[in-house]
Amino acid sequence: MPDLYKYNATIGKLYAETFALYQNVPEDQRLFFYDENEDCTNFISQCVWAAYGGWIVGFSPNAVEANKQRILKDIRQTKGKWFGSARNIGSNLWCRVGEFFDYVTNKDKRLGPSATLIAEGDFVNTPPSSIQVGDVVQLVVNPYDKTRFGHSLYVTKEGNSWEDILICCHTYDRQNSSMAEFAEAPDIYPKLRIIRFFDAKFNS
Repeated sequence: MPDLYKYNATIGKLYAETFALYQNVPEDQRLFFYDENEDCTNFISQCVWAAYGGWIVGFSPNAVEANKQRILKDIRQTKGKWFGSARNIGSNLWCRVGEFFDYVTNKDKRLGPSATLIAEGDFVNTPPSSIQVGDVVQLVVNPYDKTRFGHSLYVTKEGNSWEDILICCHTYDRQNSSMAEFAEAPDIYPKLRIIRFFDAKFNS
């Protein structure tokens, strides 16, 4: 029987900060496959996975090995659907911006991460105060594709201005960078949406 698991934004934040600068993580402590060129949503899924209790916090050899075994056993993942791996980037639902969004906000699924769309618009009309730690922000990136969302960020600090809000992300790797970097470049990032996660059911 599936159980209900809390979404712990504090753990998601800790994971994001710990693994944001991936090249600085000792090789023996790395858990998931890292794609230098297209890793943004792969990394975001890892943060969400950690927040649901997938990650045992700790860096001793025993803790690292236990985490690797949890990944192999799909702990806090949905087997055959939303999953990551140490050997490859994972499923499309895990690593692609649009498919991740569609999956986590799908209210009809029985298992897996559960989220809702909090806001969608541009940086001028979206209040920064609507963002919380543990939220995922997705951006339209004009040079990449003007017609769809193409980048994902994990919020590690909230605030009343874009400068105050901090995020971690991959591609390119950033650790606690200000959202002002994106808000002040509307020609590049014309649109954003905010996704918030809630407690969800997974197989034990």
